[in-house]
Amino acid sequence: MMKFRNRSFSLCVALVLTALLATGMPGCNRKSKGEQGRGETKLVLPNEVKNITVQQLLPKATKRTGRGEKDVAQKVLEDYSYGTLAGQYGRLNVAVKHLLKALKADPIFTDAHHNLGLAYYRMGKVEQAISEWRRTLELDPTYAETYYNLGVFLADNNRADDSVKLFEEAIRFDTLHLKARYALGKTAQDKGQYQEAIRHYKTFQQKDRGNLKVHLALGETYLLAGMLESSQREYEAAARVDDKNPMIHYQLGVAYHRSNRITEAIQQYKRATELAPDMIDGYVNLGDLHTFRKDYAKALRAYNAALGVDSRNAYARKKSAEMEKRLLANQKQ
Repeated sequence: MMKFRNRSFSLCVALVLTALLATGMPGCNRKSKGEQGRGETKLVLPNEVKNITVQQLLPKATKRTGRGEKDVAQKVLEDYSYGTLAGQYGRLNVAVKHLLKALKADPIFTDAHHNLGLAYYRMGKVEQAISEWRRTLELDPTYAETYYNLGVFLADNNRADDSVKLFEEAIRFDTLHLKARYALGKTAQDKGQYQEAIRHYKTFQQKDRGNLKVHLALGETYLLAGMLESSQREYEAAARVDDKNPMIHYQLGVAYHRSNRITEAIQQYKRATELAPDMIDGYVNLGDLHTFRKDYAKALRAYNAALGVDSRNAYARKKSAEMEKRLLANQKQ
């Protein structure tokens, strides 16, 4: 998620979770998994923009020469604030108009350049957005949010390794920049660098301990790394935050399942299927656990519930037939 500094509206970074719990950062109103921050249409960018190097994006300046909100005249601040508020409500043309007005009066107003870049990015005017963000960094080389936004631009264009360099710049100037930490965690997780991902998520939690998305991301990462007790703790914490989320209960069931905590796993899978009656995997896993316990009648009901959702599911159909045979065999004994 990109956001305006101070008074802000936001964009969502196109980072996709690796497991079933594919959710973005809080405040991002995603229409679909992996939705891009620019908007609904994927743009064809000029090569000089699409292939811009990280070195070209990094500022040559080392000292802050721009002005911030506290340093500008009241009238300039009013135009800036009105433009930023318009951006929050999606009135991007109005946002651009007033931010340009603020910059005409004060061309080195750093925050106005940054927020104008956000408005352009959301409008699909990526070239103008990049120009504004480069200007922002010329005026203030420590502006962490702008490094993050440029990282999002690179991630949107399938340049994950380059995006990491910009996200790392963001945390260099703001150690607890939460969105950059989350983005770095997801990128490391996707690469199988689980300890690196955990480091970023745990740093995030130093500032926001109860964040649901980070509980989920940590739970998933611990699970992938085979750190089952840690995974359970994170999913348990997530369930305390949102007890109505079926995927949280499903993932917690998986963590218990892998630890051979069968009773707890069954409880979580049942809760997941109660909240999401079309969850095939929940029914199948319930069937497998009941089979393990040799409770074939319950296993048959679980597999048949999965078939009720998808009658073509080959695994559930095979297991259902097996349970029927076992029940018949038991009756003949």
